[in-house]
Amino acid sequence: MKLILAALIAAAAPPALKSVEVSRPSDEPQFTGPDAELLSANCAACHSADMVLYQPHMDAAHWAETVKKMRDVYKAPIEDADAAKLPEALARLHEK
Repeated sequence: MKLILAALIAAAAPPALKSVEVSRPSDEPQFTGPDAELLSANCAACHSADMVLYQPHMDAAHWAETVKKMRDVYKAPIEDADAAKLPEALARLHEK
């Protein structure tokens, strides 16, 4: 019985651990195009360019809600003039 129990315990042993390499998202990508300066000045203070660039496509109306939330809830220091331009700029990110 002890031999069977020992065999069961040995068979249930966890697999050997193996070291793996994990790549983290890079902050290397930057905003490009005519809206690059606007996006960098207002988004990159809190978000990596990767994070912004990998958001799902949304139209300007949805981005306007997000910009409003960033300002009202999270107190993002976005000037009124920039807040008016950001939704269209963010919507253009996925246009090709």
